[in-house]
Amino acid sequence: MSDLPATELHNPFDVTRKERWVVLGLVFGAIVSAIVLGLVFAPEQTRQLSILVPSSFFALGKFLPGVGLYGIPGVLTDCLWTPYELGVVIGVMDSCTVLVIVYSLERLYHVPVLSRLLTKANNNAQLVLRAFPRMRTASIVAIVLFVLFPVSGTGAIGGSFLGAVLGMNRFRIIASVCAGGFLGGLGMAWLFSTFGKAVEQLGNNPYLIALLTVLVLSFFYALARAYKKALAKARAHDDDRGTGSARA
Repeated sequence: MSDLPATELHNPFDVTRKERWVVLGLVFGAIVSAIVLGLVFAPEQTRQLSILVPSSFFALGKFLPGVGLYGIPGVLTDCLWTPYELGVVIGVMDSCTVLVIVYSLERLYHVPVLSRLLTKANNNAQLVLRAFPRMRTASIVAIVLFVLFPVSGTGAIGGSFLGAVLGMNRFRIIASVCAGGFLGGLGMAWLFSTFGKAVEQLGNNPYLIALLTVLVLSFFYALARAYKKALAKARAHDDDRGTGSARA
């Protein structure tokens, strides 16, 4: 592990070359097989998935199941995937991501762009742990909750590094991230489905629908604000400690 950058990363991902190639071969082989079978038996759904997966990874995150009800304005109007199917897609995405991170971490660090992103993810994971120190007492539960949390900066990549900082072995990290991915994806699917049923029961009353939308968005905004506030407090504490050390 000496070729890893000095980022204070506790790295439990030391695997043999054979194990790495077997696991990565299975992951990418399964992805390629799924794409080929999809293009043969369900070409339109597969085409939509080529839009949905990047949208989830770079923008929507755990909110992807909402596309099953409302689409993506200007991009996808008639989604052929249900919210629960997209919830499963999120779980599969997180599972593949954690496997790639765990079994190719050293190789990824040799790519300059990825190296910067991974270093940032590692530093953020350590910051999260300082902001929420109680995570140490229940590491598996902490990773599951961290991954399923629908806020920017959480997810499979952050969860993998957080597990490393907590000193978990790779198998527990993989299991925790996978569980968090599926629980988070299906949980958001349930919320969107429940929201959709509530809209129907309200008789499409625009005022009540607007009120319900504001309440839901306010809830997630409050979660995101509390999370970012805790991180800012931990970052400020680190800055104060660094200033004090410099003066000493």
